[in-house]
This record gives sequence, C-alpha cells and structure tokens, in this order.
Amino acid sequence: MDDGIHPRNTNEPKAPSLRGKAWPLLLAILLLLSGCKGTSGAALSRPPSAFIADLAAYTVKLTVTCPTGDGSEGSGVLISPEGHLLTAYHVVEQAVRNPRCQIVVGRSKKLNSSPLPLYRAHIVLTDAPMDIAVLHIYGDRNERPLDITFRAAPLAEHTPPVGATVHVLGYPGITDDLLAYDKDTIIAEGECGAPETCWLLTEAFASWGSSGGPVFNDNGELIGLAVGEKKMAWKGRAHRLTTIRPLPPFSDFIARALALPTAPTAHSGTPAAVIPRVDAWELKIVGPLGVNWRTEPSTAKGKATVIRVLPTGTTLHVIPPGNWRGWWATADDRGHMGWVKERTERLVLAEPYLTTTSSLLHEGDEAVVTCLTRSPCATLIYTPGYRSEGGDAVIGHLRGGTHVTVLEGPEWVENRIWWRVRGDDLDGWLEEITDKGYRLLAPAKP
Repeated sequence: MDDGIHPRNTNEPKAPSLRGKAWPLLLAILLLLSGCKGTSGAALSRPPSAFIADLAAYTVKLTVTCPTGDGSEGSGVLISPEGHLLTAYHVVEQAVRNPRCQIVVGRSKKLNSSPLPLYRAHIVLTDAPMDIAVLHIYGDRNERPLDITFRAAPLAEHTPPVGATVHVLGYPGITDDLLAYDKDTIIAEGECGAPETCWLLTEAFASWGSSGGPVFNDNGELIGLAVGEKKMAWKGRAHRLTTIRPLPPFSDFIARALALPTAPTAHSGTPAAVIPRVDAWELKIVGPLGVNWRTEPSTAKGKATVIRVLPTGTTLHVIPPGNWRGWWATADDRGHMGWVKERTERLVLAEPYLTTTSSLLHEGDEAVVTCLTRSPCATLIYTPGYRSEGGDAVIGHLRGGTHVTVLEGPEWVENRIWWRVRGDDLDGWLEEITDKGYRLLAPAKP
C-alpha cells in the first residue's frame, strides 16, 4: 500500500496543499478543514465546536531533528496523563536509528494558532511492521522535569465497522501549521491477519505530512492513526483515501508500552526488537573436497599454515581487510579467523555473497575484534556513530584478535549496530559490522 502521508522533511520547502478547498469554523475558533472529498463535491456537515476542541486537545505536532541536519515532522496523540504519545513509526524512524536525534512536541494554545514547541519526548516502544510507536514526554523544551497531568484521549475498545463516521486530525493544515480536521465514513477494512492487511480506508482527508495523526469515532474515542494514503477507483471515480491503522487490535502492545520505565537514560540501548537486520558479506565454501583455512594468504608453507579443512557448505563471515589478492579474510561464529583462497585455475573454492543478518552479540558477552590487518583496525569512539574532523571523538584503537567485553548496547546509528566494549584498558563504542559489510565483532565462544 502506498505510504503517501510521509513525515515532512524539514530540509525541504513546504509542499502546496493537496486539496483546493477548506472551510473555517467560526464562533471565535478558526479551524481549517482539509478539503472536499475526491471529486464528489459534497459539503461537510459542521460538527459542534466543543467536540472538535476536545479532539484537538489530544493532538500534538512532532518534530524530529538530528545532528546530521536530517529531520521530519508528523503528528501524534496523547494517550496517558503521564505524557505517553502514539504516532506512526515512520515519523520517528530517524530517532530510532540515531539516538542523538531529538523529538520536540508542539501544541496549540487555541485552534487557530500554530503549535508551540513545548516538550521533549523519547521513544518507549515501536512496532515497525505495524507502523506504530509509543513515545513519552519527559521534560519541557529545555529538558527540565515536568509536573503536569496531560489530557489523554480515551481508547476505543472496538474497531468501528464499515460505514461508521471517523474524525481525522493532524499537523500541518492547509495554511501554515494550523491543525487540519476532516470527517467521513469508513469505506473498506482489512482482516488484520498481518501488517499489510490490518487497515481501514476512509475519504476523510489527512493533510500532507500529518502521518501519525489521530482518528476518532463519534464518541470522541481514539480508534486509530492516519499512516498513509491509497489512490483507487471507487464507484466509478478516482479517490484519494486515507489509510488508518486501527488500534484496538494492538491494545496489548499499548499496555506493554505504558508499563515500561519512562525516564530516558544516556545510551540506554535501542531495544533489540527495533534493531533492523543489516547487510553483511559472507563466504560459502563450494570446493567439492572442502577448502584449507589458513593463517596467512599463501600456500607457500604448505600444511604448516592450515588451521583446519572447511567442509563444503561451510559459511564464514567476511572481515577486514576483505578480499586481498584472491584471498578472503574470514571469521566463524566463535571469532576464529583465517584466510580462504577463492579459486584455483580450474575450481571455484569459495563464493562471497551479500546477505542480511541479525546481531550475533548481547550485552555481557565476550567478543573478539575480527580483522586480519597488520595494524590496529578497530576504532573506539565516545559516542556511537560520532566522528569529528579533529579526531577528538576517538578513544583508541584495537588490533585484530583482541578480546573485549560487551558492556552496553545495541545502538542503531548510521545504519549500523554499535556496542560499547572494553578491551586493552580501553572503553568505547564500536560497530559490529562496518559500513562496507565486514564483520568487526564476533562472539568469543570457546
């Protein structure tokens, strides 16, 4: 399904509205609506102003800013008096990948005003396939502790049926950052047997960039999040439909998030559940009689350099320096290292390939630095992913074969998995797999 309600990249100019019409709600409140539906031209009925004000009180704007200059914007909804928020995972994905990104929560003092950046939030729990995330407001915009009770949206117990009316809110609206609102009926639903089939479709318009915006029923109960759009022909006309992720099927996920500790800590580790699989090079032994695994990339010393014979079908990790004059530097799952010749004049002995793999390590493990270069190959740094031009982020360097203790992690930064390790009297952060796909850390199993 096309995920068309993308979080807005804060480095890009604001896009023009996707709809050409909006109506204001007067009585001292100006609420910009997000337009008429499709090509039907049907006028919206005017909901009570107090009802919209209640829904707006739960709705927040989220802004993600990162030291790299990247960023995104979206919407969220308050779900607990303690400051828990629900939003779409893709709104805060950059903060999941880079813990140095900041999440600012904005709220409007009144409906016809732009949201003010008031609070800081951090990620509590995510479900990437379902595109939902729970955040928690832990401080004001300067990260000072708060003593506030928030108005929390009541959660619906059941997903509304096709034909029920839904109310969609989100930032930004058609004009500047004003809150957008629209309502319409649900016209289709999925079975919720898998992430790609758990959805609702409505013609209620979610403004561009407002992913994670709340969706309510007529009782003011939160029934879902706006997570995307789908363009389709319906009743003989082209329509832009809003995709809703219904929340009642994920009540256990929400309850689990609300029960987790909320205080952010420096480098507390990204939960393993949200660490993606990463690209890594591996090598498969295909020689019909197996292949000699050697301590050096040469056959000149004969059997003296053979570690052992690797059977056909054995898989090894490729480690630095990778391919060197037709030989591959490799390691097994226990951190043992050696060289494999790729081919002879007549036979292919080993085949390298790029695959996706999960982390092999856990906090508390003993690991080994896997590289077969003659100089120190592993650079420990103070903060995962951070390297300054002056080199002041570097703690020191480790040689291949150095045994280390995994102290903390994992952290997901710059598309790599990082661990804090201690070895050779040095303590710092090191990536498990390099940006070129070479394994740098492996378990030091006996």
